[in-house]
Amino acid sequence: MNMPVFSGGMLMVKYVMTLLFLLLPAYVHAAPIASDCDFNNSGKVDFADFIAFSQGYGTTQTQFDLNGDGAVNFRDFVIFAQFYGQTITTPPPTTDAPIGIQVGMQAPDFTLRTLTGESFNLYEQRGKPVFLNFWGTWCPPCVAEMPAIQKLQDTMADSIQIVGIGVRDTRIQELRFITRYGYTWTFVLDSTGEARNAYEVTSYPTSLFLDAKGVIVRVLRSGRNYETFLEAARQAINN
Repeated sequence: MNMPVFSGGMLMVKYVMTLLFLLLPAYVHAAPIASDCDFNNSGKVDFADFIAFSQGYGTTQTQFDLNGDGAVNFRDFVIFAQFYGQTITTPPPTTDAPIGIQVGMQAPDFTLRTLTGESFNLYEQRGKPVFLNFWGTWCPPCVAEMPAIQKLQDTMADSIQIVGIGVRDTRIQELRFITRYGYTWTFVLDSTGEARNAYEVTSYPTSLFLDAKGVIVRVLRSGRNYETFLEAARQAINN
């Protein structure tokens, strides 16, 4: 059997593939996952993967034999159709490190609200390094180091997630403060003490740098300058 030929672009291909999948479920004898059809590792099953599959159609290439019957045929094509257009979700990196607050340990999880009301969960940030900064508007050393943190935000926002954890402040107090000075990183409010208790924070400011797996690589206490923050951020990124 010859490989079906489509015209009219990607939408027509997707339409025909979906139709085939709905009409011919009996041909599907295996249960591969979407990443099995992402032949070029682009993060999405798209037209480039369809072209690659077309070139392997009628052969015995294992890469395209989705149902494992020893040949790349129409049954594999129907399997491919069900995943066409899907984005591959990469699971966040994990670690076997024990949970704790020392360097080398996995940072404790917490869920707090941002100043605009959204939920913020630490573990959901896995995959990107995080800079946690415990602070308060009532804390002069905290306030003094914030221009340095803003400079880090301006230069490295794509590489590290900065999170200010407000302690013993109200939402209105912090909103007024960050609006007045134009600070733009993420701010959450620890109104119940959940985070500061989990991290046993007793002095302010306290900063922790986590790598992409959530492992603590650096702990800083008292006010710091931009160079120190930059060094710690690079350590978290490269860990």
